[in-house]
Formats: sequence, C-alpha cells, structure tokens
Amino acid sequence: MAKLPDHVGIDFGTHSVKAVELSGISTNKPTLVNLGSQVTPKGVINSEDIADQKKLADVLKRLYDASGIKNKQVVMALPEFSVFTRFFELPGVKKEELKEAVYYEAKQYIPLPLNEVQLDYVPIGFNTEKNAPRVLVVAAAKKVVNIYVNIAIQAGLDLLSIETESVAMGRAMYKSTGKNTLVMLDFGANSTDMSIISEGYLVFSQSIAIGSDSLTQAIVNKFNLDTQRAEEFKRNYGLVDSVLEGKILSVLTPIIESILVEVRRGVEFFKSRTLSIAPTDYVLSGDGALLPGLKEYVAKSLNANVAIAMPWNNIIIDKRFEDIVMKGAPSYSVAIGLALKDE
Repeated sequence: MAKLPDHVGIDFGTHSVKAVELSGISTNKPTLVNLGSQVTPKGVINSEDIADQKKLADVLKRLYDASGIKNKQVVMALPEFSVFTRFFELPGVKKEELKEAVYYEAKQYIPLPLNEVQLDYVPIGFNTEKNAPRVLVVAAAKKVVNIYVNIAIQAGLDLLSIETESVAMGRAMYKSTGKNTLVMLDFGANSTDMSIISEGYLVFSQSIAIGSDSLTQAIVNKFNLDTQRAEEFKRNYGLVDSVLEGKILSVLTPIIESILVEVRRGVEFFKSRTLSIAPTDYVLSGDGALLPGLKEYVAKSLNANVAIAMPWNNIIIDKRFEDIVMKGAPSYSVAIGLALKDE
C-alpha cells in the first residue's frame, strides 16, 4: 500500500466542519501545522442536492481562508451513519477464497445491491479453534462516496482517500493512548458512534441515533426554554446532581441511559461473535464528551474505566494553538485520526 504524504484531515459534523493539518505523520512525533473549524449549514450532510454540496464546498473554502491552511491534499471521513460495517468469521475459507467468501457474506447483510456500494475488507486475525479467518467489511453507497468526491472538487482540494469515522477515531486513540483494546464513544449532535478496537483492529462499529441535540431538546421540553438557553443549561450543569437540585440531571439521565443500553448490546454482540472478553477501557470523544459529569456517569453505569479523549497526546503543538487544543480536545479526534493516516 502506498505511503500518503502529509495532508489535512477533514471531519464533517452536523454542527461543524473541522480540519487538522499535521506534518511528519510517518514519525513518532508528528507536528500540528494548522487547524480550523466552521459551522455546518443545516441539513447539508450527505445531501445529494448540488446546491447543498456547493454550500459544504464553500464552508471548506472559508475554513481554509480563516485558518490559513495551505495544504490542498486531504483525507475525508464518511459520517458513520452512512456506512455499513460488519465483522465476519469464515470457517474453512482459504486465503485465495477470501474475496469471494466476503462478497457472498456481504450480500446477506448489506441492504443494497453490491453493484451500488463501494466495498472493502480488512483481514483482522484468525480464529484457530474454528479454522476461520476474521475480516472486517466496510461498505458505503457509491452515491454517498460521490458526494464527498464532488465537494472536494468544488473546493479545489486533492482528495487522497475517504474512510470511516470509526477507523479514523481508532487510529487517533491508539496513537494517543497506546492502548490497542478499548471501546470508543463519539458523542455527536445527532448520533453517538460506538466502536470497539481489539488488539489494534476495529472489530465492531455502530451508530446510535441519539446525540447531544436530544439532550438539549429534552431541556427545552421540560422547562419551556428557548434552544440557546437550554444549550447553556446542558453545557453548564449536565449530569451533576449538586446543581439546580439535580433537575437537569433527572431530565438528561433517561436519554443517556438509552444510549448506554445500545452500548451494552453492542458489547454483548461483540462478545458473542468473537468469544472475547469485553474491553474495560472506554474513551469519550466528540463535542458531547465534555458534558459535565458524563465521564463519571458512564464509568458508574458500565462499571468501566472511562477517560475523555486527548487525541493531541504525542503530537507536537506550538504555543499559538494551545488554547484551542485544550478547550476542544475531544471534538478534533476524527480530524486528527484522518490527518494521521499514512497509507
């Protein structure tokens, strides 16, 4: 596989588009060259409308102008909810039969004709007891992939590669923590993406259709506040029971528990398919990871070791970026992982 040059990682979020440029990505200590973010226009993510794609291309142009990023070579991530990810064990299948077997299995689970998807797979080990190679299959509709190809062209960027958010996140977490087995929870605006990394491989990924906007809306509904005020209450008080008599906590808890129910199901599925012990280390990322009390709540509810993502660990950072980096560290995890992709 060809080595990639230093480039910019671009993460398209529902609320913001983030970009990170690194140099020295093939070394143990890459350097932050530049970064930036811009607000995402409402309703444009994954839109097939040419006008919406132009809006996103214009966002990228503004991001480049405002941040001063010069490197036009980029790697982008597809939103996790638009990607099909599946783990397979294929007993008795020989190496030369692997591709045919993968495509046969993929037909059973991917809800689109295979000629309409872009499909790839990665060997991730071998189950000796079953004589079964293990593979991770990732597929996305070609029309979705083409959206981001078109956006890059309109923005005047050289698109080197497209990958999933979970793969980028896994790379960032491994580089920053050194741990090769963990559960990642990426709290976005409209969804929470869960991924499991086992022995350095992504082995499970799912998108849970509940995000931090659901928390804001619950506060709006309960206290009859406008959205901006509700957002302030969420960000300031979160899941802390010692403020406002725990009223915000009581509103948000059922929604957080709905997410954690799906997380537990995901872990049980992973255990049943791989016959492995579930990871006990969890990392929280995304804008929603900074919700007050969330880390402690997840740790107690799941009986796990939980940390807030610090994806900038092991990256050299100039003093002029320190404030931005420290305030929004978890939210740049995907963009950093994309920028770290070296092949």
